[in-house]
Amino acid sequence: MKQSDIKGLWRRAVERRRLSMRDRSSDEEFWHVNISPIGVWGTVAAFVLVICAVLLTLIAYTPFLDILPGYRTQSQRIHDSLVESVMRVDSMERKIAMMMSYNEAVSTIMNNNTPTLHSTLMTDTIRYDKSRILPTRADSLLRAALESEHGEYSLDNSHSELNSEAAVFTAPIRGNVVQRFDPTQGIYGVEIVSVDAESSVAAIENGTVIAVGSSPEHGVEVAVQHAGGYTSIYRDLSQALVRKGQPVKSGEVIGNISSQQRHDDEQEQASRPASLQFEIWRDGTAANPESYILF
Repeated sequence: MKQSDIKGLWRRAVERRRLSMRDRSSDEEFWHVNISPIGVWGTVAAFVLVICAVLLTLIAYTPFLDILPGYRTQSQRIHDSLVESVMRVDSMERKIAMMMSYNEAVSTIMNNNTPTLHSTLMTDTIRYDKSRILPTRADSLLRAALESEHGEYSLDNSHSELNSEAAVFTAPIRGNVVQRFDPTQGIYGVEIVSVDAESSVAAIENGTVIAVGSSPEHGVEVAVQHAGGYTSIYRDLSQALVRKGQPVKSGEVIGNISSQQRHDDEQEQASRPASLQFEIWRDGTAANPESYILF
């Protein structure tokens, strides 16, 4: 487009037109206004902005959205929140009931009594039918392990490294510790073998992800910063499900491990179960994870 054409368009856009109102018979002018096309578009744009501002104000400071069809009202959102809270409380009650039942069975075995089986009948009301269980060899083994003076499960075991005054975190995975903390050998954490072929790795406490990366030695790695100067590090992950800067809650899944991890020997790679290299650091110093977590 030529410059002369552009100037012509601009001139027509800013050129003022006279809009008037006249008497039909005498042609006498009663009212007039001078306006340009660009002024008309500016007026329309200003009117649209004012309408948007009014709507945003109504949405922000009034229950305007509650009267719109299909929009969830405040009462419906409160109802959903209450339902979620009731479900969480119910789940906690079930877990507490299972723990109490387990503790009752252990106490019964320790008192030389026969434990009972609690079976729930799905009727109008929940009723419990206690059926006696015949003693098994496992009961005797449990009693012997708890009453022994030494051993990992002894009630008199005073060699436990768990400090009752220290913070206690949840375990990152369900598994067994196969390599223990030994700073003298350059081992600043523990290796946990999962009880499943593939397993999810969870955060041990509320915190913020401060690093997500990978290395040839340890595969995918995730570091989470917690309150009190604690930092947890998860190595040998097959996949990270979080990003740097993301807040996480205790028990939230942050990654996965699998049996298809990197190993030097291909045969070992196919047979070795999934494992997690896990470390806890406090104020820049490596700490024994078994002092804070019951694996």
